[in-house]
Amino acid sequence: MKEIVIKYLEDRATKEEKEKLLAWLRNKENRIVFNSYSLDWKKSLDSEQLPFGSEEVWNKIQAHLLQRSFSRWQKTFKTQQILKIAAIFFFLLSIGSLIYLFSNRQNSTPEFFTNVIADCGQISKVKLPDGSMVWLNSGSQITYSNLFSSKNRNINLEGEAYFKVTRNTELPLIVSCNEIQVKVLGTEFNVTAYPRSKHIDVVLEKGSIELLNKNVESFSYKIKPGERASFNKTNRKLQVSNVNTSKFTSWKEGVINIYNQSLEELAERLKVRYNQKFIIGDDVKNIHYTFTINNESIDEIIKLMEGISPIKAIQKNDTILFKLDKNKKRMVEGKI
Repeated sequence: MKEIVIKYLEDRATKEEKEKLLAWLRNKENRIVFNSYSLDWKKSLDSEQLPFGSEEVWNKIQAHLLQRSFSRWQKTFKTQQILKIAAIFFFLLSIGSLIYLFSNRQNSTPEFFTNVIADCGQISKVKLPDGSMVWLNSGSQITYSNLFSSKNRNINLEGEAYFKVTRNTELPLIVSCNEIQVKVLGTEFNVTAYPRSKHIDVVLEKGSIELLNKNVESFSYKIKPGERASFNKTNRKLQVSNVNTSKFTSWKEGVINIYNQSLEELAERLKVRYNQKFIIGDDVKNIHYTFTINNESIDEIIKLMEGISPIKAIQKNDTILFKLDKNKKRMVEGKI
């Protein structure tokens, strides 16, 4: 550094050397060394060698040069301090921006849906993200989004499902089937809502649920355990009755209870249970049935139906046609 000091004193230092010297002079101890170098250098000179021939003039020039250099150092130091403060400011601003962007990213997470289907002839058991359990009857399906249990607990149902819902008072679970919505906090219940069925049936085993209609704001009905609510999709009326709930929920153990269902409704259930196509004549579709299906085959079920009602089943390729058996009808009416 002594060589650079001497070059500086003789005004021969380059720009890079002056910057290096200024950086060195920021240390108080180095400025003492600088003064020592300056005195040694001045003593080594003859008076004739002094700039402008005068030691006094030279001292003024050196003082001016040093003051100018020191002023530049001060400005540089202040600039660095400002840059440090600015760096801290922009760091904090960046952190805030990252938090904001991360928060917005969470809020703007694209929504996609999961669809769970129980194949015909099968019963599926599903565990939802919130821990709730769902049993899906054959030919049924549920749909819920990736926001389930974080932003909502909304489920769309087609078909029949039994729900055992984890309780969450702040985020109720809502099952939507057609226009009817079943709102629950934590409970066990069964919903039957096949697209072709004329009714949406809800049977409550435990807890409490509330029925809503997304098209009618005033529609609201709370169901008690042991009750069955049947919503007629044609006339939009709700009928509530006390029932043996096991008759409507035992299907999840493989047992189907047919209770006062028309042949049209029964055929829909047989379709999804046995994956069988049916055609129903207009003159028999309103015949009603009540019986229980365990592990019987479709042939056994049809023989039972033929034995207790005036119908005849005819197989055509992969489809079964139900039509009126006029002879059986006359027998039932006592005309034979």
